[in-house]
Amino acid sequence: MKRLLALALLAWLPTAAAQWSELSFVDPRLRWRTIETAGFQVHFAERNREQARIVAGIAERALARHAALLRWKPTSRIHVVVLDSADFSNGLASPIPFNYSMVFLAPPDEGELLQNREWLELVLTHELFHIVHMDKARGAPLGLRNVFGRIPFVFPNALQPRWIIEGLAVHAESDPARSYGRLGNSTFEGMMRAEAARGFRPLAEINADGRGFPLNRDYLYGSYFFAFLQERYGPKAVTDFIEAYSDNVIPFRVHSNPVTVTRKNMDALWAEYQGWLVARFGNKAPSAAEGEVLARDWALSSPALSPDGTRWYIRFDGYTRAQLVKQAPGGKPEDLRGVEQDARLTLSPNGNAVLAQPEICRNYNYYYDLNLVAPNGSLKRLSDCGRYRLAVPLDDGRMVAIRIENGQSQVVTLEGEVLYRAAPGESLTGVAAKGGAVVVTSLRNDRWSLIRISGGRAQVLVSDQAAKHSPRFGDRDELFFVADYGKVFNIWSARDGGRLSRWTDAAHGVREISAPQRGEMLLTTIEAYGDVLRLLKLPETPIEQRSALAPAQPEPAETAAVALPDRSYAPWSSLLPRNWLPLAELADGKVALGATTFGQDALGLHQYALAAMYEFTQNELIGDLAYLYDGRHGLLVNRSMTVKDTTSSDKIAAYEISEGAQWVSTWRHLALNRRIYWGLGGALEREQLHQVSPKATATSQDERVLGLVAGIDTRREYWMSEGPSTGLQLRLFAETSRGLHAAYSGDVYRADTRVHFPLGHTVLSLRWNEAWGEPDAEPFQLGGTFSDPPTLLPILNEREFALRGYTSGEPTLIGNRARVVTAEWRIPLKDVDRHAMVPPIGLNRLALNLFVDVGAAWQPGGDPDYHRGYGVEFMSELRLGYLAGAQLRIGIADGHDEGGKTTAYLRLGRSF
Repeated sequence: MKRLLALALLAWLPTAAAQWSELSFVDPRLRWRTIETAGFQVHFAERNREQARIVAGIAERALARHAALLRWKPTSRIHVVVLDSADFSNGLASPIPFNYSMVFLAPPDEGELLQNREWLELVLTHELFHIVHMDKARGAPLGLRNVFGRIPFVFPNALQPRWIIEGLAVHAESDPARSYGRLGNSTFEGMMRAEAARGFRPLAEINADGRGFPLNRDYLYGSYFFAFLQERYGPKAVTDFIEAYSDNVIPFRVHSNPVTVTRKNMDALWAEYQGWLVARFGNKAPSAAEGEVLARDWALSSPALSPDGTRWYIRFDGYTRAQLVKQAPGGKPEDLRGVEQDARLTLSPNGNAVLAQPEICRNYNYYYDLNLVAPNGSLKRLSDCGRYRLAVPLDDGRMVAIRIENGQSQVVTLEGEVLYRAAPGESLTGVAAKGGAVVVTSLRNDRWSLIRISGGRAQVLVSDQAAKHSPRFGDRDELFFVADYGKVFNIWSARDGGRLSRWTDAAHGVREISAPQRGEMLLTTIEAYGDVLRLLKLPETPIEQRSALAPAQPEPAETAAVALPDRSYAPWSSLLPRNWLPLAELADGKVALGATTFGQDALGLHQYALAAMYEFTQNELIGDLAYLYDGRHGLLVNRSMTVKDTTSSDKIAAYEISEGAQWVSTWRHLALNRRIYWGLGGALEREQLHQVSPKATATSQDERVLGLVAGIDTRREYWMSEGPSTGLQLRLFAETSRGLHAAYSGDVYRADTRVHFPLGHTVLSLRWNEAWGEPDAEPFQLGGTFSDPPTLLPILNEREFALRGYTSGEPTLIGNRARVVTAEWRIPLKDVDRHAMVPPIGLNRLALNLFVDVGAAWQPGGDPDYHRGYGVEFMSELRLGYLAGAQLRIGIADGHDEGGKTTAYLRLGRSF
């Protein structure tokens, strides 16, 4: 029964978004408000009222455009949640359980999102296209939706490969002629040139959506596919492609969908698309003007040069924590300390390193803070929840930083002085300082500018439509920066008087640069496999020179805000069920009918799932209920019926009712590398055997516990690692059955410790599960091969622990003391990353797991009799229908001691 409750928890909680210890960006302690327009309910924290009004105005216009294009408009209001709880640029959208989107206010300052459209317009255009596209249906799917409500299988456009869903949204957000959106912007163009150099990816690999490069393949290949479709098959080809799939009642009929538009299936169309890509992007050879290659890795960022020539950068191999690297002149690169992959490094004039890296702030926010790096690699924290994404030192020792709050950028000192306040909608993508002067790169009203801030005044040095970022002062009175003149990101410089000079001829594009020192610069470039760090020796004369356009201060942006009243946020309207499915169980004389539903509120604070059935022959109510609040407070209730005996006429003679419930409440303190929780809860398990004639009831199991829980989790799982690759998880349980009038009465204590060590690309994982119970408490049982996956909340009253190679229930493996120690060596074998069109199944990673289990269960006062099990597991990551993934373990375990046997098994998920 306990295992069934745990599985019920796991089956529901994926809809709740993630592990219990993960960061939630919605803080329930804030005062949440709602604006209602014709098409939207916009939810926001009170301090973001002005931004929410802008969001509402942009959303109404975007919805009108998309509805006209797709000839479809959602019938109910779309929920949009406005968040200022993260220092990154992102959004999300879903049609389940209702149409909703979340958008983060912080504008981008790097990467593919740098384009000419203001951030809120870009993100809302993209996410609301998702909503209209995935909501669109006709024919049988729409008819079924009218009956059963919003269940996944009646949204045909949501059941497609991710590259189609994201590619269409990028295509919709983009206007290449105005440099709007990602399609055709300089980063996407550079990435596709890099793909041309290494060879374009086959459709099966794009379908698989694996770990390989490019990491944004869905957006990249998908958007250019629809550009190809429109160019080759006409202006209506994209909308006809969507229309053709909108009545698809057979899930995943993707392969034949384009036939109605192109007379070709998807395999044939992809071959034609690859020919189009070859003709468009060709193969530009690398140039010596890109610089000398110093290093290659999965990711390289924040290149910096000290005045003495010391090189700094951040290196990430995809398997373990990113490292801050320091290389003295003439020496070898040295990993100085672990940092976050998204950290940003800056050097002061005397060569001291300042690190801006994200941290979790007050449990609900993901903000950047500044740290001073000592020569030995230790960090001195300079701010707390400061939100300083980019920082540079001034000559007088003060620090200047870009700070973004409520979606608005400011240039400030750490002492609180505001040097420059960005206009509404203006994004700042870089900052540099020299002497008393500060320069920022800025996007405002379709124009990218270099703005000099000095003496309380702001002067526009250069202003045009070329994207700009990473300003750096040179040795002389010259400002270097990265810009995409000619649709390729290269290193440029500007002098007083407006003359621009180009210093690189990048094949695919420059990502980041250091400030020049002694005529040299470090830079990273766009490549097909990870990043490359290069050293550029600045030539005597630039590769190209041009006169800058006469700078002009951009005109103020036209406000998009709506002037509507707001009200207090209420969860009830979005929390009501919007879907149902019938349930039926007809077997062994049992006749049970019912229905299931699930839902959440717009903020995602309340989440629930309910399955209720009525058994007509014995008049029993059975079912399951799961409820979660804020990822911290959970309630599970289960009541099931099992037929135990029937008469000769197939009528029920005896049946068992199993009842279970768990409640757990936790409180927590979150940091990026450390999550601590504590809490309390209760659980009950009861089984009653009912004799029908003559009527009689007997209780075979009656367990009740109250418990305290606590734990710490420092584990980290990286993009390429085989599960958690570093860190510790410790879970502590103290439970009692005393005074609860149950079958058992006693105290139970348990400590479950898991540790992970990276060994190159492999992981050594260790587990020590120690359990202690009083003589009258329920005993522990060892044996079996079941998975022990992470759960959203701790599970109380667990008394069964896996010991591979032995059968659960063996008398020698039952006792009130228990100990299980496990060692596993997890080895990635191959990232296959292939997904067929027909049938729609795929395979990502194959991995090997070698394990040793040692366990014992014994009575108080006795001695442990250890039982050993050895074995091997092959782990595969299966994909079904392009979107759903599952980890499958196929194992062979051999029990070496008494009661052991060789067992083959098949399980979902890792063992722990």
